[in-house]
Amino acid sequence: MKIASNVMHPVQTSGNQGLEAAIKSTSHWNENCKLNQTLYRVVAGMPLGTMATSMRAESWEALTEAVVPMYTNEENVSLQQELGGFLSAPAEVSVANVIAMAGEMPSAPTDIISQVGGTPIDDQAAAAWMIEMSEYANQLTGAPNILIQHDYGVPGGTFDPRSMAIVTYHATTAEHEKVTNALRADEGYLRRMSRVSDLFDMSSYFNILMRKII
Repeated sequence: MKIASNVMHPVQTSGNQGLEAAIKSTSHWNENCKLNQTLYRVVAGMPLGTMATSMRAESWEALTEAVVPMYTNEENVSLQQELGGFLSAPAEVSVANVIAMAGEMPSAPTDIISQVGGTPIDDQAAAAWMIEMSEYANQLTGAPNILIQHDYGVPGGTFDPRSMAIVTYHATTAEHEKVTNALRADEGYLRRMSRVSDLFDMSSYFNILMRKII
């Protein structure tokens, strides 16, 4: 499975106008495209007001078949231009592969998701560690998660090419807090986490909490 994402940073003076434009754009997209977008607003871990959209596709073929016609959809182009007027730069576009799963992946994105990861120093060793962490966290907390690796990203952006992340699904922020507290109090989790700086470039580390808008 592929997950395509657009990370959008609004200008400081946009207030909620950027979000309103993103809601209009995403709503139109979902009415006209075979693949629905989910719109998120960042709660913590990125600059204030940051937004992101994501789409799931089973393959590159399915992704391109759905997305390419939208490039010439006049209303979509107009709405994208309106949204772009509230952004500090063009959206950061990334495409990631789902390479492992722990628990049952929700059929649709949940209201709260957390994403933690970075760019590996050694891909093979980092992937093995991430799979172990993904499975351990799921066994300990019951929260489903997936492990992704970005095939395409923006160098120096939120998600570098090759960066890996564990994406965890939560129904509420209270559930996220319960899961986080359980992990931080667990000796096995902390022991595993002590290896992270040996496996990842810590300057690329990210830990993001997002709330679904649409």
